[in-house]
Amino acid sequence: HGCFWHRHACRGGQSTPASRVEYWETKFARNVSRDRRHARELRSAGWSVMVIWECQTRVRKLAALERRLIRFLAQ
Repeated sequence: HGCFWHRHACRGGQSTPASRVEYWETKFARNVSRDRRHARELRSAGWSVMVIWECQTRVRKLAALERRLIRFLAQ
């Protein structure tokens, strides 16, 4: 997920444009709600779901992401 659009807890996911604040808050809330619904539907269908956030793909964080992926795929 992109941190900004999907409202990750990192700094990149916490900013909101200064104009049309109500529009953006509604837009972001819909995105988060849709993401949760889709993950729930996939899990109900028997899938495992792992969200990878944009900020987790930075070069300095790739080793941690690789370990997380290996654990996830080994399940």
